[in-house]
Amino acid sequence: MPVKGYRVRYVVLKTGGTPPEENRRLIELLKEECEKHQPGFRFKAIHKGDEIIIRCPHKAVPSVRALLNKLNTSQPPYRVEIIGVSGTLRKAFSKFCRGNKPHGLGQRL
Repeated sequence: MPVKGYRVRYVVLKTGGTPPEENRRLIELLKEECEKHQPGFRFKAIHKGDEIIIRCPHKAVPSVRALLNKLNTSQPPYRVEIIGVSGTLRKAFSKFCRGNKPHGLGQRL
């Protein structure tokens, strides 16, 4: 049976009502950070209101946290915070996205 060479984490971020072009810039920065740790990784970002869920390698989570801290302390500050980190998309939705249930929760995601 084949074994995956990497583990995936879903990081739930909350943006403080920032405009969409700033969110796109943030996602591009996060994508570059994840690709440093695992070249060729299939990065994914899901938008739910003012929350963003990103899919990243598990070894990239500390550097994603460091990047977000750097952005929050920059001038002007970019208000974004990590709500939580989960190993599955379903658990990320159920634990960290208040009132935002995915369609077909009983089905596999």
